[in-house]
Order: sequence, then C-alpha cells, then structure tokens
Amino acid sequence: MNLQSQRPEVVFKANAKTFALAARFLPRARYDAVARLYLFCRYMDDLADADPAGCNHEKLVALRADFVAGYSADPIMADVLVLQAEYEIPVALVLDFIDALIADQWPRHLQTQDQLIRFCYGVASTVGLMMCHLFGVKDPRAYPFAVDLGVAMQMTNICRDILEDAQRQRIYLPAEMLPARVNAHGLMSGDAEQRDEVYRAAVHLLGIANEYYASARLGYGYLPTAVRQGIKVAARLYQAIGEKIVAQPAEYWQRRTVVATSTKCRLIGQLLGQRITEGSSALMLKRARHRPILHKALDSQRFSA
Repeated sequence: MNLQSQRPEVVFKANAKTFALAARFLPRARYDAVARLYLFCRYMDDLADADPAGCNHEKLVALRADFVAGYSADPIMADVLVLQAEYEIPVALVLDFIDALIADQWPRHLQTQDQLIRFCYGVASTVGLMMCHLFGVKDPRAYPFAVDLGVAMQMTNICRDILEDAQRQRIYLPAEMLPARVNAHGLMSGDAEQRDEVYRAAVHLLGIANEYYASARLGYGYLPTAVRQGIKVAARLYQAIGEKIVAQPAEYWQRRTVVATSTKCRLIGQLLGQRITEGSSALMLKRARHRPILHKALDSQRFSA
C-alpha cells in the first residue's frame, strides 16, 4: 500500500484494527488527529522495517532533517508538521520517535530489560505522549502514566510478533531472559527447544507488562472525559492479546495471536460496567502515585514537560 496516497482514516482502520475499534469512542476531531498521527507513525515504521535492512536509512535521516527544518515535500511529513504545530507537540518527542526507528533498521538482539524499556519508550511511549497533546492533557503528572501505557502495549506487541521480528533478525526479548543458544535463525528454522524458551520468556515479559498496564490505569483520570473511554478500551484490548498468549497452549503463540470480536465486545461491555460499579477514574487520582522503579531505565526529565 502506498501510504502517501491514502487517507489517514483508511490506513488507520485497515492496519490498526484493535486501536481503530477503541478510537471509535473518541470525538470526531480527536479521532481524525489520532488517525493522522497513526499514518505518520505507520509510514516511518514501514520505512524502518523495509527489506533489505537499512535500505531506507537515507530517507529516514532526510525526513528527520525535514522535521527539524520545519518543511517537507513529503506529504506525510508535511502533515505531521502541521499536526505538531496545531497541537503543540514537543519537538523532542517526535525526534525521539524518529531516532528510535532509525536505530531499529538493522538486525538486533536487545540484551537487558532496561534496554527493552528504553526501546519501548522510543517507539511507543513517545506516541502516547504525543497523543496526550492531541487530547489536550497538559498536566505533567499525567505523563509518567502515559509512558507506562506505551511500554505495556509495546511489550504486548513484542510477545505477539516474535517470529515476524525474527524474520528481520530482530529479537526484542532481552538476552538476559533467554539461554545463550536462542537466536533468530533457530527460531525461524523451527528449533522446538528455542521456541519453548522464547515462549516462557514471553510469558514472563507479559507479567512485567501487566505491571505497566496497572500503573497506566491509575492515570486515566487525567484524561478528558471525552477521550477517556477510548484509551481504556485500547489498553484493555491490547492487554487481552497478552492474556490469550499466556492462556493458550504453548504451540499456538507461533501464529499471530488475535482477540475474537466477541471477546472484544465482552471486554468493552465490562469496561462500561466498571464505570457504574467503580465510579469515575478521576477518583483514582487521589491514590495515583507513580512508582519510580518503573522508569529506572529512563531519564524522567525527557518526558516531564
């Protein structure tokens, strides 16, 4: 698909089915802004993932330079420049996102959990923080919780896409969680022992992701009421992907895990019911104390303003 010729909402609905479903709960103006941001993120991600590895390095670097300069002949970059100015998205957030993708073009195997969290920040938490600005969230106390949601959702993506990533010679599960023999070639060749080891590490990582999902929930009350339900739905549906990976027999994780439409509808219904039984998320702000240990791998100042 030539993304440059596609309308943002078309790309959004076609490529981000879970998130696009959740975004239906957003007001139209916010939905359109999110779709525009998604188109930019998808475009940049596709450039970074193209084969052979690094083939779009010059293009990505040129787009970064365009963003810094404030002008681009590329229509998608030109639109995100308008979006950035319109919603006062900090320049550093966009640059952090682009830089993370530039670094992610080549084969890699992350070594530590701290490296993983920094990677999740670069490719996902930055997007969550950009969305805070799209939603008009200006209270800096909200930002650590947005970072946590990005980390949690990216960890879920990693556990869902292990074999797809291995095709690009990328392993995001930290080496410190795996035996030394695990490698991309072994995973792709069907080595049963390596795949079992990776599955166990993925289940462990999804447990860590749940800590970040739990932290993110404490910050929902910072969101405007008009967008709060949409973010709750997106987070819950993503978390359900991880729950399905853990619950199903180990061999099934080797297919792309998806959550059935009936399950999505049930989870959305549960969330709507929780609003009645538990009260407003704004009430949770009284006990919304962020745990610094969750960000020990990050420089907290980079997203505090």
